[in-house]
Amino acid sequence: MSRHSFFLLAALMAIGTVRAQSGHPYKLNWNVAGEELVYRSCGCADSCWVAEVRRIKQKQSIKATLRCDCEKLYFSEAKGVEKMVAEDCDAFNGDEKMEQIPKRIKELQSAEREE
Repeated sequence: MSRHSFFLLAALMAIGTVRAQSGHPYKLNWNVAGEELVYRSCGCADSCWVAEVRRIKQKQSIKATLRCDCEKLYFSEAKGVEKMVAEDCDAFNGDEKMEQIPKRIKELQSAEREE
């Protein structure tokens, strides 16, 4: 393999690794009319992630966010202040992660409305 081919191959592999780590967003089950729940991983072997409830007609309009920064769990509604809601994200480290995320967001939204 020539030196040029080797560097080209290494660069392509690096690009693929970056794309895999950044995670492409995809929709989770969210049964609220006019809204969607979008999840994406941001690293730490999928321990860094963001789930956003968005208004469908206004793609950039975020209604709520639940995120893990590899360690702690945070929640915010719309443009409200982000609050740490758990010291760890362990509740989301199992096979039921994608079911737990919408459940936890609904719980936190209900708690915010009660305050």
